[in-house]
Amino acid sequence: MNEKEVWERLTSAESSIKSAHHRLDSVEKLTQSVSDMVVEVKHMREDLNNVRQELDEVRNRPTAFYEKLMWLVIGACVSGAVSAIFAFI
Repeated sequence: MNEKEVWERLTSAESSIKSAHHRLDSVEKLTQSVSDMVVEVKHMREDLNNVRQELDEVRNRPTAFYEKLMWLVIGACVSGAVSAIFAFI
């Protein structure tokens, strides 16, 4: 092997090493991006769970209100019926 061949192989090796470093840098950036996305997804999941809980509370509110209203109406009707019976006595 003469000096020229050694020089060409060394230059080729340096070029390959630089290319490999660039690819590793890209992989590191992608890895960091994926890590950031995982953290964001975790926070979004927590927010979604909070929204679901609040939605369940909101859905249950009208039911509770209508149940109270129904018992109020039933109580008023029963009171009116009892008052009517005592009025005829």
